[in-house]
Amino acid sequence: LKNIQIMNELSAELYDSIIHEMEQGNNASENEFFKSALKHYERALNLIPIPQTDWEIALHVYTALGDCCFNLEDYPSANSYYNKALQCPDAVDYGYVWLGLGQSFYELGNIEKAKDALMSAYMLEGKEIFEDVDEKYFNVIKDVI
Repeated sequence: LKNIQIMNELSAELYDSIIHEMEQGNNASENEFFKSALKHYERALNLIPIPQTDWEIALHVYTALGDCCFNLEDYPSANSYYNKALQCPDAVDYGYVWLGLGQSFYELGNIEKAKDALMSAYMLEGKEIFEDVDEKYFNVIKDVI
């Protein structure tokens, strides 16, 4: 049943509505209006048919929500959204989600889980994925590489 659902496509209208909310959220986020961005990303998520994790676009929405919560220093929510993102189609090959998950585990004080997730990010994307983030995250795994 799950494969059949993935084969279904969102209507163009629904897809455009989701993208519109994502773009609004991205614009707000770029200007560091994270609470406003969060509202747009939540609206985008609510437009996706349930179960949302069956839809490819949900990967981007959950990741954006995770980033937004991370920027608001709401690490438990960020962690939850990154975990949800990983349940979406093809997400496990997307190093950026692993990076966010690892960073949120780090901020929550769960260094072992942070290490696993950050190592996954590194193995998928290499050291360059750590270029734009605090070096403390790379330092978690540098002795293991």
